[in-house]
Amino acid sequence: MSLPVVGKAHEASAAQPFTWFVYGSSLDPEAFAAWARDHGYAPPDLGQGRPAALPGFRLAFDVVSRFWGGAVASLTEAEGETVEGLALALPGAARGMVEHKEGVISGLYAPQEVTLRLADGTEARAVAFRAAPERRLPRDAPPSPAYLDAVIRGARAAGLSAAWLRTLEALRAAR
Repeated sequence: MSLPVVGKAHEASAAQPFTWFVYGSSLDPEAFAAWARDHGYAPPDLGQGRPAALPGFRLAFDVVSRFWGGAVASLTEAEGETVEGLALALPGAARGMVEHKEGVISGLYAPQEVTLRLADGTEARAVAFRAAPERRLPRDAPPSPAYLDAVIRGARAAGLSAAWLRTLEALRAAR
């Protein structure tokens, strides 16, 4: 399903290069490519991303998406927990596309600087996108089945850990 919003609504060509922490449906290359095509962007090469973990957070399904037909993920602080995704280095010119994809232009999500742990044990600074507080549900809701399927496909495509895939599959089983 595609929303009737098309065109390059947001570009930031003068921005500095950045690393994007990709953890949700944007991990799914096919879903990302379809969105990019509908909005006039060339999708980034997700294959250039490096598996990464964001310690101290968990996925929170506390945002409603009309596009996905239900709850989608954001990040919430959670001591002892970790969210897996990709650390994707991008040129500054891609910042506008990423913010468009992440719902910043509609006020749904906002960027947050985070520190990731990479597979080799090093740390990397990145930008993650979290739901704006005023757009969050009071508590988690069951994830949209279509959205969760895209996240799982993307996690597999990204080569994220078997443990993370089990975590995501458990969300599917709980529906």
